[in-house]
Amino acid sequence: MSIFIYTASDKDGKIVQGKVDSPDRETAAKNIIEQGLTPLKIKDSQSISLSNLGDLNSINIGKVPIKDRVIFFRQLSVLINSGIPITEALDITYNQVTNKGLKKILASVEKSVESGKNLSDSFQPYTKLFTSMQIQLLRTAEASGSLDYILDRMADDIENESKLISKLRGAMIYPILVIIVATVVIGLVVTEMVPPMKNLYASFNATLPWPTLFIIDVSNFVTNYWVIGLIIVIIIGASFYLYTRSSQGKKSLDRIVLKIPLFGGLIEKIQVINFGKTFVLLTKAGVPLVQGLNLISNSLSNTLYSDTVKELADEVEKGKSLSDVMSKYSIFPPLLWRMIGIGEQTGNMEEVVSKVIEYYVDETTNLIDNLSKIMEPVITIFLGVIVGFIGVAVYLPIYTLGSVIK
Repeated sequence: MSIFIYTASDKDGKIVQGKVDSPDRETAAKNIIEQGLTPLKIKDSQSISLSNLGDLNSINIGKVPIKDRVIFFRQLSVLINSGIPITEALDITYNQVTNKGLKKILASVEKSVESGKNLSDSFQPYTKLFTSMQIQLLRTAEASGSLDYILDRMADDIENESKLISKLRGAMIYPILVIIVATVVIGLVVTEMVPPMKNLYASFNATLPWPTLFIIDVSNFVTNYWVIGLIIVIIIGASFYLYTRSSQGKKSLDRIVLKIPLFGGLIEKIQVINFGKTFVLLTKAGVPLVQGLNLISNSLSNTLYSDTVKELADEVEKGKSLSDVMSKYSIFPPLLWRMIGIGEQTGNMEEVVSKVIEYYVDETTNLIDNLSKIMEPVITIFLGVIVGFIGVAVYLPIYTLGSVIK
């Protein structure tokens, strides 16, 4: 005989806990049901229980990788869809995940759910893992009975966003590496090659061309005043960082970034994609439109889009249609707000907006591919101009030394 610890709900829906002495788990479940209870979780007292691990809310959970979050959402969705109680589903996912931070979260969440809280409230303290919008999605999904669908869609959105970001980072690796190598090479030329050249030309008392004088001045500053230069760079960098951390500074930077050729258009498309995907998810979950727009506003990274969506919420709350209000803002492409207008008329908002966002995802992926192809020749030409200027500055005086020597 073994002692099994159980968590169950009574006829009034109240969560109760207790112990039962039974030869196996199945018999324990029967004994609990005979008491008029509905078993939610049954564990052998000899096994390690997550509820006995103590209070884990104060433990630093660290960073949970996107891959682990996606797997967690998808596994939990499948388990709930299969009819497994939430506490059992959490226990199964706890044993499946390998990330220590996520395991600590799940242990605490399971303990919270067993005490009678719902899943969304149990996730509430972990803002590093779940955004306020995701918490609201879960809360609404719990009320509407669509928790499995919302979890699966959240996993899809996180995964797709991760792929897009990874693709963008991959496109930027080559230019960044080339710029770093070029900077190191130019630095060596200025500090190691130019000083001997300067002494050589000085011994002939020759009049040097302006490109050579410019390179010599740069070399003198780098070799003799590098500490001052470093301090200046640090001051400028720190000032820029502090300014962009302020509310006004971030707004100014976000607007400037949108005007950068190629990159600005890419950021605009990413913001539109995030808006559309979140809009579809909130609509499917049954979140009221005004509340959903406010949640979307808090989730967008660019302040121009965030502030504009908040204005949309205010206008819609006054009774205006979303498509009419969006048409007044140039940051939203006409295709998006026109399709939203069609969705408002037909009542098929989710499908219509989903198709538009799929189009923008494909367009953004192609833009990232083209961006990497365009940047390669641009960087090559730019570096070629710099290297060519240095070469001219170094070797141009050689052609005048003949007349000086004579």
